[in-house]
Amino acid sequence: MKNRFLTLITILALLSLLLVACGTPVAEPVVEEPVVEEPVVEEPVVEEPVVEEPMVEFAEEDMDAAFSTFLADMEAYNTIGLEALNTQLAESPPFLLDVRNASEVEANGHIEGSVLIPLPELADNLAYLPSFDTPIVSYCGSGWRCTIALTMLEGLGWEDVKGLKGGSYGGWVDAGYGVVEGAEPEAEMLNGASPNEAFVSIIDEALSTTMPENYGVLTAEGLTSAIAENADLIVIDARRPEELEANGTIEAANWTHIPLETFIDMKDEWPADLDAPIAVYCAGGHRSTIAMSILWAYGYTDVSSLKGGFGGWVADGYPVIGGAYDLDTAFSTFIADMEGYNTMSLDALNTMLIEEPPFLLDVRNASELEDSGHIEGSVLIPLPELADNLAYLPSFDTPIVTYCGSGWRCTIALTLLEGAGWEDVRGLKGGSYGGWVDAGYPVVAGIEPEAEMLNAAEVDPRYVEIMAQALEVMPEPYGIVTADALNTELVENPDLILIDGRRLEELEDKGIVATEGEWQHIPLESFIDMIDEWPADKDATIVVYCGSGHRSTIAAAIMWAYGYTDVRSLKGGFSGWADAGYATAEYVAE
Repeated sequence: MKNRFLTLITILALLSLLLVACGTPVAEPVVEEPVVEEPVVEEPVVEEPVVEEPMVEFAEEDMDAAFSTFLADMEAYNTIGLEALNTQLAESPPFLLDVRNASEVEANGHIEGSVLIPLPELADNLAYLPSFDTPIVSYCGSGWRCTIALTMLEGLGWEDVKGLKGGSYGGWVDAGYGVVEGAEPEAEMLNGASPNEAFVSIIDEALSTTMPENYGVLTAEGLTSAIAENADLIVIDARRPEELEANGTIEAANWTHIPLETFIDMKDEWPADLDAPIAVYCAGGHRSTIAMSILWAYGYTDVSSLKGGFGGWVADGYPVIGGAYDLDTAFSTFIADMEGYNTMSLDALNTMLIEEPPFLLDVRNASELEDSGHIEGSVLIPLPELADNLAYLPSFDTPIVTYCGSGWRCTIALTLLEGAGWEDVRGLKGGSYGGWVDAGYPVVAGIEPEAEMLNAAEVDPRYVEIMAQALEVMPEPYGIVTADALNTELVENPDLILIDGRRLEELEDKGIVATEGEWQHIPLESFIDMIDEWPADKDATIVVYCGSGHRSTIAAAIMWAYGYTDVRSLKGGFSGWADAGYATAEYVAE
């Protein structure tokens, strides 16, 4: 029993020890040590340098290629007319670029949908333009600045840039096309194209620095002064060779011919000095402005373009050398300015001789004067010798009355003199000198006294040659064909060409000369305008007729001046033909 008790006590003791060993001890309080922060030493920030991508080089050869492509691809020198643009805006609108100044737009409005980038700022704002292949039409106040803009943009890579002509925005307004008042709304940055940055810098320099404030405009008066005063001035003619041959050139000491079409190919012909004074001209001013812009891009600093071109130069009366005389303009002016077909009656001349005498020109032969006398104060120059004696005539603006035996030769004389530039030449009608004598007006017996050489009018030597040739080819006698002779020729010569120089209402009222051969209606009033209707063969046998013979003789003389060799005028005209009983026919419009 005692042993069992001891065993129990032992077990309990062991259990107690076990419990004490497995129990959780009482935690000691934790004393936190203060955290001492070490000072942070900031490392200095070293900025890495920004490495810009190098600008892609743009060599002169690249510029050559760019502008050569532009010139080779030009169509109508990249111009567009007012009506054509209006049609495009309705059907397939191009991108419209307005290169005027903001003040112009605010004052005059703009074409709807256009984006404003003043020309000097163009290179800085290319991000507002569309892709290279988007058609662009550039416009300005008159057509000058938009030409510069299209040149520079084409060089930069835009493929279809045209300049609005016909007066550009000014012409657009005058033509009544729609405009919007005030400035264009703020444009959207498109970033549609990525031109070479180096080339952009070149163009920016040309437009912002090189281009003068007047955009390189040179007037005819300014060019005249420059040629006279600046011996170093270089004048470049940018027209095609055939234009020079036909129209002549401006005379200048340092003149050179570089057609726009081959402007880059002929770069070796450009002045060596980039600062040389240069004036470029073409026919109207557009091509020369393209050439001027190209030269600016290549670094030339003193280049201008002739406003109005060679055409304006001639119209303003400045001299030219070489080329063909502008017969179209000369005779068109004459015909447009005619009054009473430039005839003068006997009574009207008699009154003028009393009140304000004109210059009297007698174109008869000397033998006629010896037999019949002359009108007092007149100067004798026989018609065939007229071209050789123009120095005896007065100034271009002096009224001249020319007379002959019956009125035929004086008509030829007045026509050729008007073509030369005299402004008021009339032919004495009513039988001319014969009628004057029959009417009892005073005459002086014998030949006129020797005339004084006046040298008052400077006739273009090219026309003097034309006039002499015209009088030489004039068929004998003075291009006259009678009704009898014409009636025979119409039967015997089927190739004879008849030209009716009357007005349409005369044909409808009185009929025409009956013929089975070729017949043409070319009224004198539109004789030059209808030059394409003239026979192609200048040696063809031609007879012109009108109502009485005066207008047809004017027409015949004009055709001689153009080189026709066998043109005659029907004496007495259609009236004489009909009175002689020869066949007429009703006019039927084609």
